[in-house]
Amino acid sequence: MSATAVSFARPAPEPDDPRHGGVDLAFRNPRLARLLISCGLAQVAEWAVVTSFAIYVVGHHGLLALGFVGFRAIPGAISGVLLSPFWSARRGALTSIALARTCVLAVAALGVMADVSVVAVLALVALDAVVAGPYRPAQGRVVPDLTREPAEVVGTSAGMSMMRSAGQAGGGLAGGLLAAVIAPQAVMLGGAGAMALAGAVALGLTVPAGHRPMHWLARLREAVGDLLPALTHRDASSLVWAGIARTLVRGLWTALAIVVALRLFHLGESGVGMLQGAAGVGALIGIPLTTTLIGRTRLGGPCAAAFVAAGLTISAIGVFDLGRAVAIVIVVWGVAMAVADATCLSLLHRLLPSAVLGRVVEVLESLKVGAEGIGALCAPLLVSLLGTKTALILAGLPLPAIVLAGLPQIRRSDAQAAGRSALVRLLHRVRVLRGLDMPALEEVAASVEPLHAAAGDSVVRQGDVGDRFYVIAEGEAEVLVGGFPVAHLHRGHGFGERALLRDSPRTATVRGVTDLRLYALDRDDFLAAMTGQRPDEAETGASRPAQAADVLDRPLAEVLGDLSQLHGAPRDVLERLARASRAETWEPGAPIVREGDAADCVHVVLAGRAEVTAGGRVVNAVHPGDVFGEISVLHRTPRTATVTATEPTTTCRVPADAFRAAATVQA
Repeated sequence: MSATAVSFARPAPEPDDPRHGGVDLAFRNPRLARLLISCGLAQVAEWAVVTSFAIYVVGHHGLLALGFVGFRAIPGAISGVLLSPFWSARRGALTSIALARTCVLAVAALGVMADVSVVAVLALVALDAVVAGPYRPAQGRVVPDLTREPAEVVGTSAGMSMMRSAGQAGGGLAGGLLAAVIAPQAVMLGGAGAMALAGAVALGLTVPAGHRPMHWLARLREAVGDLLPALTHRDASSLVWAGIARTLVRGLWTALAIVVALRLFHLGESGVGMLQGAAGVGALIGIPLTTTLIGRTRLGGPCAAAFVAAGLTISAIGVFDLGRAVAIVIVVWGVAMAVADATCLSLLHRLLPSAVLGRVVEVLESLKVGAEGIGALCAPLLVSLLGTKTALILAGLPLPAIVLAGLPQIRRSDAQAAGRSALVRLLHRVRVLRGLDMPALEEVAASVEPLHAAAGDSVVRQGDVGDRFYVIAEGEAEVLVGGFPVAHLHRGHGFGERALLRDSPRTATVRGVTDLRLYALDRDDFLAAMTGQRPDEAETGASRPAQAADVLDRPLAEVLGDLSQLHGAPRDVLERLARASRAETWEPGAPIVREGDAADCVHVVLAGRAEVTAGGRVVNAVHPGDVFGEISVLHRTPRTATVTATEPTTTCRVPADAFRAAATVQA
């Protein structure tokens, strides 16, 4: 064993800092950072290729051929439903999908260079969409295996959304600008290179084999069977149709943007990139804007306003001579589209019972992708038949028309669902859930089950199998390890997530000090909220649990603040505690603490793994982010167990007096 002093200069976030558990936390994990960067690169590559190819098609083959560029969304949607369960579960799926797309895009670029039939190149672009279908599900599968703590799972989900929007903005802008400087086909070839880089960055980010997804025919039958109920649901049909119309308008604009830039305002090929980038910028602005609506009592007003704004901004482009100011209008359009999507999904989660919700949302998402492809195909036809300005005016009208027609239902449904807001605000206070976006929080609120526990009752028991995540709505509870109290919990605290993510026994008992009012979330629903996808129904277990990675690259004060004994301690207290601590390394087989010894410190695992034995029997294991030795320190008793490193392990040694003082401040 060797011991070295460590300096921890960066401050820990305040306990209520909204960044805590957010995107920045995901980026501090090197493997998650690679996943997010790979996601962004893939988006940049896709939008650069599509934008530059669309410019080429308009210049060489006219408007009607342009519609088929966006129509690729339909085979992509079919692939997402039927193929993604199989390909996304393969080891190395992210890299293999990216490399397959690289080959397809490179061949398409070479085909354009060789002036082959545009039909053949369009077929290759459609094939790229088919190959891309399983990419997003594959990303969701690898997240639990890369994270070291629950907050990172949520931060990664938010990071994915941000990188997709940023990639769309960057790829569209680059595709248009570079097509104006060099040939579009050269930009396409560069996009293929960016896709190859995305695959290289994701190399080694993989999921374990063994998933047995539902047969594609069974999935298809289920999707078709859920279609009509989703479209005719008494409380939600207006929102479902509005969501479909939103993506229809998005598909229309994907094609119309080329016409607007090149033929209406004569902005040139660089103007195409400007408009594509403006839409992505609007989507990025919409992400933090939607967080201000979390827990709002009524969402119908913002939802209807966003849908109407998303339609009227497109119509306004056909009415007014905007010139380069059209980019500002498209930024507003991007914001409205993002807010409309988030509020629509949130209202659906408030309105529908959990037994119906998942099916309706899944059907809606599939229909939305198909509607986008249909919109892209129809746009050139509208321009050819009616002219550009009239086509733009008509393209923006479906959204206001559908929303205004369904406004009575939306208002009625909004009033019916208003009682959910207090629960959503409570869930947003829970540290592990704080990074979830608005629709995800609403989905959690739709899935929880209210429970009561009397004072003295144990909600969870140490050693039991974890099957639920709990949130305290009223009352106080204590956390006990080995029968010794080590922490107190109250309103807004959640517990039980580690056992669910690691698929391991409960590491502590949580017992009511007072009567408790709780909300419980089933393991599958919890994992779906954290990772963005539900476990495969055909598997015997749920989703693969997260395996702990090291936390050496995080500030120690931040790691200490995540401990239940110190959660809520002031930042300056955590920083002093970090400065008083030191790192120690242990070889496999080395005892870190011994049962019966006097306790002079608490250990926090920073990297590696160790085994806990009591009375000669293995009772537990500790991973990065876990603490041990706190019972003996807080209660001034001999060590209750022996902890032995089972692989090269790094721990942080926190002096007993300093830990007791910090825990007292927290209490």
